[in-house]
Amino acid sequence: MKNMFIFLLIIIGCKTKGEVMIRKPVVAGQFYPADPVELKKMVNSFLVDLNIEGDVIGFITPHAGYPFSGPTAGYSYSSIKGKGIKKVILIGPSHHSYFNGISIYDKGKWLTPLGEVEIDEELAKKIMKQNSRIRYIPEGHSYEHSLEVQIPFLQMVLKDFKIVPIVMGAQTEENVNILKDALVNALKDEKDFLLIASSDFYHGESYEEAKDINESASKYIEKFEPDSFFNFIIKEENKGIAAACGFGPSTVVMGVSKALGADTSLILHKTTSNDVMKVYSGYVVGYISAVFVKKNSSKFTLNDEEKKTLLNIARKTIEEYITSGKIPDFDVKDEKLKVMTGVFVTLKKKGELRGCIGLIKGIKPLYLGVRDMAIAAATEDPRFFPVRKDELKDIEIEISVLTPFQKVKDPEEIVVGKDGLYIVKGIYSGLLLPQVPVEWGWDRKTFLEQVCYKAGLPKDAWKNAELYKFQALVFSE
Repeated sequence: MKNMFIFLLIIIGCKTKGEVMIRKPVVAGQFYPADPVELKKMVNSFLVDLNIEGDVIGFITPHAGYPFSGPTAGYSYSSIKGKGIKKVILIGPSHHSYFNGISIYDKGKWLTPLGEVEIDEELAKKIMKQNSRIRYIPEGHSYEHSLEVQIPFLQMVLKDFKIVPIVMGAQTEENVNILKDALVNALKDEKDFLLIASSDFYHGESYEEAKDINESASKYIEKFEPDSFFNFIIKEENKGIAAACGFGPSTVVMGVSKALGADTSLILHKTTSNDVMKVYSGYVVGYISAVFVKKNSSKFTLNDEEKKTLLNIARKTIEEYITSGKIPDFDVKDEKLKVMTGVFVTLKKKGELRGCIGLIKGIKPLYLGVRDMAIAAATEDPRFFPVRKDELKDIEIEISVLTPFQKVKDPEEIVVGKDGLYIVKGIYSGLLLPQVPVEWGWDRKTFLEQVCYKAGLPKDAWKNAELYKFQALVFSE
């Protein structure tokens, strides 16, 4: 009987054309238009003008009916429009069948009203080889809509691409880690790929609760903390709150994107079905669009005028704050000075360190980071008393604009004089800028030991801690 059920699922969800298995659409005409002309027109209406700096490695996007979640999904797909992506790994939850495994559709094609899309059979096999729990489970795909609704968007924004559809059964921590590790290993030598997590968020009867869940989930996503995000959703689910139907796929895509070089998480759009329909009662679902980006910071440069502007901002800020306690406003037009990137401000007095504080990640525009870190370096560095008014004439300002962090796999790859170091172990962390070992005459071993001390760790803690390197564009008055 069980074998007959599986056979029926196979023939309902797909058909065989010669040797090729083709999955036919099951929600066309329900979740999205079945007419190709109408479908193209609708998808185009959701796309927006976006300029994302860097390479989009992955994103989270919703999967409800297009009239409800299409506007939010449009932001996700606009971030990759016209890009040279050739391999798309789609991961969604199972809404119709429970199974404790990970189902990968490993051969054939998927059909939508806009035509057929090929499965990347070679990549699918590569992923399946990583763990026996990843296999083709037909009931995982036959009626599932969470991946199907993504394909027409892809067909409208990309050319000549293949897909690997994956449906998670039980979204346990074990399955999340299995799939995450499998994808990291399978994709580490690949290029021109994209990871998509298909998930709606809050499902329930409270509009206010939906807004709260959306806001809290967005904060964890924006911080790029997949484990914290997963734990938050589990906590809400244990309270009986349906916080995210695709929290497993979302955690996987966040984790894999981060492991493969993404350093920035951006929330592009968030809303609810009530907001879309402008009816603020009854059943409500939350939608979030988030992208995970590997910034091309190695290409980031500043000309002399831009450097001078940032130094002037730091100088004016410190002088005004120290003398009047006021934080000045700056009208900055240069788009390059609005880039979200990490930055440190270092103060020296007659050649000696007088304060140094910074942002290790780009959480605000560069010029605002310089302004705020100038105040912090002058007044909040716990190693020094706050800078006094009578010291201002002797203060020299240095600014270090950071590139994204890269995980250190082998200490031999650290180049003294080029790389800065950031170490994390448990609750302890510490950072040293690239210029520090040069100023002190340290070799690589001493540099590693000193960054441990900076974090409050034993000198050899780097051997079993998370260690990252970065570079910096350094300039001073």
